[in-house]
Amino acid sequence: MSVDTTTRLVKVMYIAGWGRSGTTIVDNILNSYDGVFSTGELFYLWSRGLLEGRKCGCGVTLPRCALWGDILDVAFGADRPDPRRVAQLQRQAIRVRHTPALTGPVAGPEAEEYRQVTHRLYGAIAEVTGARLIIDSSKIPSAAALLPGMSGVRPYLLHMIRDPRAVTHSWMRTVPQVDRRKPAMMHREAPAASTMHWLIRNALAERLAGAYDGRYRLLRYEDFVAEPRATIEGLLDFAGVDAGGGPFLDDATVRLAVNHTIAGNPGRFRTGEVALRVDDRWRREQTAGPRLTATALALPLLHRYGYRARTSRPNRPARGGSPTVPEFSKLS
Repeated sequence: MSVDTTTRLVKVMYIAGWGRSGTTIVDNILNSYDGVFSTGELFYLWSRGLLEGRKCGCGVTLPRCALWGDILDVAFGADRPDPRRVAQLQRQAIRVRHTPALTGPVAGPEAEEYRQVTHRLYGAIAEVTGARLIIDSSKIPSAAALLPGMSGVRPYLLHMIRDPRAVTHSWMRTVPQVDRRKPAMMHREAPAASTMHWLIRNALAERLAGAYDGRYRLLRYEDFVAEPRATIEGLLDFAGVDAGGGPFLDDATVRLAVNHTIAGNPGRFRTGEVALRVDDRWRREQTAGPRLTATALALPLLHRYGYRARTSRPNRPARGGSPTVPEFSKLS
């Protein structure tokens, strides 16, 4: 029998932003608290998880993960959606460029169909896992735009951001993709492409703040790694969840639990004791070309988020408010 989420309140913290901004480690730490369950990048359950058969965070392929099988059974029963249909809905109606049109209470028929699928998933996740807070680190702003319109869901938006030069350096690195059936490397982004995505994703994430009715928070990776425990406990307090039973061994060391995350950085498979420290290899390794490209393109929002053009100088405090979204000819 499928779950009816209209009779209960489900808390969901959606992590938005651009990839390589520290979302995976924050996601995994939150997942290690009692009463918190992380889905990882739930948006990719249908394509990367069910169609491609990539690995769940627990190590088995998604179609063979017993927990996700239970979630899908509770959400949809015998009427489970065709993953190809859901992936098609995402391509048709949940593109990043559609974000402004999806912030209202009623979207188009394809977007509404996808909203209902995701709504049922959230309810089933809460029922099967018993979680008081679900973390969805899909990062895609158009999907985040749908949450405020879900009945019985109390959404929180965590907007994560990182210095665009560091993000560019990470996207240029060769990283093994360990969740595929055959060995492969993760997709790489050129400096210009990465920085344009950084601009678009972050501007749109901030534009969604009003739809979340005060349940929006901006978090820079650099601020998180400077005070990991205080930051994470502050996020739980923000969502009204007790921070007891947490994974921190001291202010900067955690013991990560096994998770059931979908897609994302290979770091999601890391468990056990982890010492948290800033990853600033980009300052030593990044060449002048990529750094100058990222700095020049990111200027519309660089100073807004407290990042200086000269990387030798310390960051400023992050500013509040909402920026004007840059107009670009092509959003994807």
